[in-house]
Amino acid sequence: MEIREFILENENIEVHVLNLGGIMKNFIVKGKNGRNTDIILGFDNAENYTDEEYLRNYPYFGAVIGRYANRIAGASFEIEGETYRLYANESGNTLHGGKEGLDRKYWEVSEHTGDSLVLHCRSIDLENGFPGNLDVSVRYSLEKNSLRIKYEAVSDKTTYVNITSHPYFNLSPEKSVTDETWLHVVPSCYIETDSALIPTGKILAAEGLHDFRSPERLARAISGGGLDTCYVFSDSGKDDMHENGRYEKSVRHMATLHTDEGLSLTVSSDYPGIQIYTGKYLNVQKGKSGRFYGPFSGIALEPQMLPDSPHHPDFPSTLLLPGEKYMHETVFTVR
Repeated sequence: MEIREFILENENIEVHVLNLGGIMKNFIVKGKNGRNTDIILGFDNAENYTDEEYLRNYPYFGAVIGRYANRIAGASFEIEGETYRLYANESGNTLHGGKEGLDRKYWEVSEHTGDSLVLHCRSIDLENGFPGNLDVSVRYSLEKNSLRIKYEAVSDKTTYVNITSHPYFNLSPEKSVTDETWLHVVPSCYIETDSALIPTGKILAAEGLHDFRSPERLARAISGGGLDTCYVFSDSGKDDMHENGRYEKSVRHMATLHTDEGLSLTVSSDYPGIQIYTGKYLNVQKGKSGRFYGPFSGIALEPQMLPDSPHHPDFPSTLLLPGEKYMHETVFTVR
C-alpha cells in the first residue's frame, strides 16, 4: 500500500502525519526565535520509515502504539478463565502490542481538513494473540498552539487495550537534548520495575534520579543512566474507576520540556501515567537533515495507562468490554 502524508497547519504549528502507523513525521513550531523548528525525531522522506535497517533497531518514531503500549509480562494474560498467549517481542514479554502492532498498519483516512485528521484501522481477533476485533480511531487536531490527539476503540470481545503515541522530542534539533533541555514532571510517584522493565507492583515516591518535580536539566538523569520510567499521579488507583468500570480523569498537566532559548513543550492528558524514555538505545542512521540519532538524541513523552496492568489488580483497569468505548486524549502545547 502507498504511504500518504497529510499536513495539518495553522498560524502557530504544522504537523505532518502518515497513514502508515499514524506516524507523526513532523511537528513544526512556527516563528519561535525567528525560525521554524521541527521538534520531533524522524526522517525527511516517508519511505524511510519502512527501511529494514531502521526496523532492525526500531524506536517507534512518532507512531501510534498498541494494542497495548508498554509491556505485558510473560507475553500472556487471562480473561474470564481463559489464557491468551501473546507475541513475545522483548525478552519473553510483549512490548507495544507485539510484532507489527498498530504502529505498522496502514490506516484509513475518514476525515481530513486543514487543521484536523481522523485515521481508522482494525486489529483482527487474535492478532498478536489479543482477543477481539478491535476498531481504533485516532483524531489529530490543531488548536492555536496545541496538538490534541484523541484515541477511541471498540471491541467485539473482552480484551485489554492501552493506546498512545511515541514521538521523540528535541526542542533544539541541531543539538543533543542534554545540552540545554530542562524537564519538569508533575506526577510525584513512579512505578518500580525489574531489570526487564516489568512492574514489581510497587509505586514509589519520585526521589533521587527520578525526581523532576521542580524543573531540572535533563543531563542529570542522563548522567545517571537515563530514564525509562512510568510516572503516575499519587491518586492514580482503583478509586479513579468510574461506575462504568473505566478510568476517568480530566485532562491535566503531566510534564514540560523547555530550553534555555525559551521554547517549551507541555504535555497534558487524562491518562493516569506517562512513560518518559530518554532514548538510551537510539541508533538510527540518516535522520532528518542526515543526522545520526544516537543515545539520548531525543526524549519520548508517552501518556498512557499503566504497564502490565493485566497482572496488577491495584492498577487502573485496561479491560475493555464489548459495547464499551475506549476514550482518552493527550495534548501537546508549545510556547
